[in-house]
Amino acid sequence: MKTKALRADVLLLGVSAIWGFAFVAQIKGMEHLGPFLFNACRFALGFISLLPVYFLLENISGKKVSGHKTQYDSQLLLKWGPLTGVVLFLASSFQQVGLLYTTAGNSGFITGFYIILVPILGIWFGHSTRPATWLGEPLRWRACIS
Repeated sequence: MKTKALRADVLLLGVSAIWGFAFVAQIKGMEHLGPFLFNACRFALGFISLLPVYFLLENISGKKVSGHKTQYDSQLLLKWGPLTGVVLFLASSFQQVGLLYTTAGNSGFITGFYIILVPILGIWFGHSTRPATWLGEPLRWRACIS
């Protein structure tokens, strides 16, 4: 069990590093494109890369995968997928425009507020939050300030 937790922590650290480096790439990319065109290209690439996943899920819908019957609802995906995509595009566009007026470090710091807001919203929706979540946030802020 400990090796799974360690692997998860290492993967999370890697994802965080990639996420942090992405701010620098976003600023460099906007030297050639405006914020909305940059995001449009970014999301178009994401859409194209997820098309095979969609068709793969369509093919396995209702079939047994690893001994479990899949519960995949394409109508639900088609209903909520575009809506969540538009919300994500708008949020990313606001962040992209913000990068025109601040540094990558400041933008990453402000964007990091999701680490506090997500557990608070989770509690509001009735989910429980582990103490490690609350313990990790002051450590993140301390690392940002140092």
